[in-house]
Amino acid sequence: MSSWDVAVVGAGIAGAAVAWGCARRGARVVILERGAPASGASGAAAGMLAPGSEAPEPGPFLDLCRRSLGLWPELAAELLDVAGVDCELDTGGLLRVALDGAEAARIRERATGEWLDPDEVADLEPALGPCAGAVLHRGEGHVHSVRAVEALLAAAAAARGAEVVAGVEVTGCLPAGGVRLADGREVAARAVVLCAGAWSGAVGASLGAPGLPVEPVRGQILALRGVDPAPRLVVYAGSRGYAVAKRGGLTLVGATEEHAGFDARPTEAGQAWLAGVGARLLRGFATGTAAHVWAGLRPRAPDGLPLLGRLGERLFAATGHHRNGVLLAPATAEGMASVVLDGVTPPGWEAFDPVRATLHPAG
Repeated sequence: MSSWDVAVVGAGIAGAAVAWGCARRGARVVILERGAPASGASGAAAGMLAPGSEAPEPGPFLDLCRRSLGLWPELAAELLDVAGVDCELDTGGLLRVALDGAEAARIRERATGEWLDPDEVADLEPALGPCAGAVLHRGEGHVHSVRAVEALLAAAAAARGAEVVAGVEVTGCLPAGGVRLADGREVAARAVVLCAGAWSGAVGASLGAPGLPVEPVRGQILALRGVDPAPRLVVYAGSRGYAVAKRGGLTLVGATEEHAGFDARPTEAGQAWLAGVGARLLRGFATGTAAHVWAGLRPRAPDGLPLLGRLGERLFAATGHHRNGVLLAPATAEGMASVVLDGVTPPGWEAFDPVRATLHPAG
């Protein structure tokens, strides 16, 4: 195979973002994918853009999430222009719903958005079932995760001739730079970026970076057709689930968080839990019919933060995004291009160092 500036291992949202970030800077990029693009967690995601709920505590992670949310409108417009793919960006807002009085008191005290009492919530979002109030996060929302991956890869190809090689397994690294494939082929590259999601531990070990503690967390999602009324905003109730309406008439209800190893099959118990979420959050839940149930394995590190940065002389990581791969795509693209191409770590990214001490807590 040809020689490349950057070889990206994995064609999910993280790998696609890194590919685009490097390609738009002029690098020649190849993306190596074991299955098909977006065939892992990215293909089973609701595409939530919710920093106020996913990272409520001040610090580097919240800063990263907010910056990435702010970059999404520009990125979506650029991808539409360069690749002709609409990511279906919707930043109409998110309601962090309290379902009882105790929860209302807790989230109201810590709210970074606008508190709405139950009557105000009902006026703003008629699709929502009974609640004790909600925090409105303006500017948050969602995108179509699969379209986002498609757009990023297409834009990378259009910008600098990036290529996706699907159906290949990376089994080792080359001393002079690059990777070896299971079929014996070699891919020469100046830099290799590990974006293998929940499989990053095993793939990282094959590339000379053993011990990456990225674990799979199964998330199941239920897609309903014909929910009436469908929610206009993202409805989010923390660990009690969420609901979001997509273009084309589907309403997504999610998501479980299960430690089931690498088993990505939906379960009856998961479907029952999701049905309970839908019935609790949506007045019109009973009007909908189940169109699809799917599951994906989200990659999570022990401290819950992504792994972004250098692993070795020519090896880098962009993985461990857990539930926030889509949200963090723009910042991942921008920051990893700086790390890989310039050797410059963005401010605040020390917290996401892939060899940080908090990945291996004592005891």
